[in-house]
Amino acid sequence: MTTLLGIELSGRSVLIVGGGPVADRRARAALDDGARVTVVAPELDAGLGGLAASAKVDWRPRPVRPEDLDGVWLVQAATDSAEVNAAVADWASDQRVWCVNAGNVEQGSARTPATAHGDDLLVGVVSVGSPDPRRVRAVRDQLIVLLRSGRLDQRRHRRLDGRAAGRERLAS
Repeated sequence: MTTLLGIELSGRSVLIVGGGPVADRRARAALDDGARVTVVAPELDAGLGGLAASAKVDWRPRPVRPEDLDGVWLVQAATDSAEVNAAVADWASDQRVWCVNAGNVEQGSARTPATAHGDDLLVGVVSVGSPDPRRVRAVRDQLIVLLRSGRLDQRRHRRLDGRAAGRERLAS
């Protein structure tokens, strides 16, 4: 069973394996989340190349090795090789590191949800069982339209101090 979980990546190490457009999207998403991103790939596409040139990501221009996973919180295997992605997923499992295998979601230990922001909420949809990316994106898109329509109550139910609104403090 898949559990949808929001994880805090800010300041944490994320490894992206691959240098193409999928790796580029995943690297940019991790950067947007505040992660420290390392990319391992013999070559990079123009987008990732620009991130490496500007030192926004640390690029290791070579094939991935098991030790590249040391100390990372999350790895995303996004190469054009099913064998490399599977090996990365196996190494991640051995090291108890969450891994998204972009080429075969069933081989990884994590899935990337289709997400969208609605005000200060993040909505995510992920499939369970067999992956169905088109369905996931379609449901996400419908949810965000509903959120932005104003028809849903999005009022805060917690005060800014972290306590639930309307609850009385217990007397000592």
